[in-house]
Amino acid sequence: MVVAETEHLNVGHVVQFYGREEELVDRVADYLRGALDGGGVAIVIATAAHRRAFEARLTAAGVGVAAAILNGTYLALDASETMGAFMTGARVDADGFERVIGGLIAHAGAAGRPVRAYGEMVALLWDAGFVDAAVQIEQMWDSLGRRRPFSLFCGYPVGSVTRDGQLDAFAEVCRLHHEVIGASQAAVAAASVPGAMRAFAFSPDAPAAARHFSVDALRRLGAGDLSDAAALVVTELAANAVLHAHSGFTVDLSLHRDVLRISVRDASPLPAGGAGAALPATPLHGLGVVHALASRWGVRPLGHAGKSVWVDLRR
Repeated sequence: MVVAETEHLNVGHVVQFYGREEELVDRVADYLRGALDGGGVAIVIATAAHRRAFEARLTAAGVGVAAAILNGTYLALDASETMGAFMTGARVDADGFERVIGGLIAHAGAAGRPVRAYGEMVALLWDAGFVDAAVQIEQMWDSLGRRRPFSLFCGYPVGSVTRDGQLDAFAEVCRLHHEVIGASQAAVAAASVPGAMRAFAFSPDAPAAARHFSVDALRRLGAGDLSDAAALVVTELAANAVLHAHSGFTVDLSLHRDVLRISVRDASPLPAGGAGAALPATPLHGLGVVHALASRWGVRPLGHAGKSVWVDLRR
């Protein structure tokens, strides 16, 4: 659900795309205050500047932040340091996330207290160009929310998530939240595109898992007529990511009227010489099959963050 405003931030997974810092600070402070006033626990995983701003706003509203820190009902962590406990570079360790973040949420809610968390690790990753890792962590937060009772508020600068070439990932972020606050027209348009996205860790089994995910997703989207061609394309691109890029990858499916766009992003940047030199389409082999099936296809460099190979299949 995409909304412009919300009054009830006590359930689910909420995201705010903000243009001004004051917009974020005001809303997050109110959200955190709701936990503290209601006998719950407030968790903040943010930059030092935002932590100071939230605490100053809470103090101005009459909240005893120092006392809450002492009694363990206000927990403030640095976003970069927290990510470092379960990430190596742009690689996310799912078990590490469960240990660090899952353990934090479990401890905070151990006595049955309501828990409200604010996090911006994903925003820092997105700004650094690690869009796939940001989406993967959003998915892990979403999975954790289905297993443990807590509320999560995420914040992104709106300018960073609506850059060219990132709207598919932006749409997935919107889909992973129950409420979207401060959405621009671009956000509404991106969130309304039917599709699905999933990140896959580096593994020999990942291409097969990506194929099954794509077929199931297209069936749910009512585009089962494209599933055979899509399965071939996704398997080839995923296998290239594992065998040649030696990285995990993200499969992004978006259905635009009569065209299905498949994007597979990996963490290996394009070498010098451009997309054509890096990814030759040999007939009847590998990308030659993709070339034969596609109405259009290409490669988009993502700088140091890697590359994205996209394929359009026409219905």
